[in-house]
Amino acid sequence: MKRMIFGIFLAIIGLIFTTFIFINVATNPVVYNGIGGLRGSFLGSHGMTIPFIISLVVMIAGLIVMFYEAYIRK
Repeated sequence: MKRMIFGIFLAIIGLIFTTFIFINVATNPVVYNGIGGLRGSFLGSHGMTIPFIISLVVMIAGLIVMFYEAYIRK
């Protein structure tokens, strides 16, 4: 049960940071060396790509922990 709660916290924290970074990047469009769209905005927003990837990994790790605790562990 403790691991399930830990997984929930990881997933929620990852979701909050991912959402915040995505909204921040999407609302500030940038064309970076001819690269437009979302990728250009990530590249031109002063290094927001790495925190976005880290927060996605944290969220996915939380989802994996929750899945493991709910369905695989006996």
